[in-house]
Amino acid sequence: MVSMLETVAAGYPDLETHFVHGALNSATHAMDRHVRSLATTHGRGTVNTFYSEPLEADAAGYSHDHDGFISVSWLKENTPFEQADFYLCGPRPLLQALVGGLSAAGVDRKHIQSRTVRTRRCADRGVNGTGVCDENGLEAH
Repeated sequence: MVSMLETVAAGYPDLETHFVHGALNSATHAMDRHVRSLATTHGRGTVNTFYSEPLEADAAGYSHDHDGFISVSWLKENTPFEQADFYLCGPRPLLQALVGGLSAAGVDRKHIQSRTVRTRRCADRGVNGTGVCDENGLEAH
């Protein structure tokens, strides 16, 4: 997703772009400065970050923008929802919820692209463990 944002920032200055990212907390949040720098340089980019399990030192408005999870209702209220193309990447439960929610909200499936990823915590243990991950990227038992 970051490489897509880099491409947009470098070659499509007139394209309105919303980069919405979810992480557990500041300990698992990668490349925030780089992403925000790209959005600032681009001029038509915005960044919003959600922490589902903020650490004690994490504060909305400082380390991240919102507590909780990315939701379809938030996307409807804060992005050009009716004209948007959605590029989603994350664990299967997140994608099922967002793709299903976007479809239910009237977004044509041709405007939704998604890729499933497993977090390192789960992927590293999957070979020797159950190989099944929960919504937090932890190995399910």
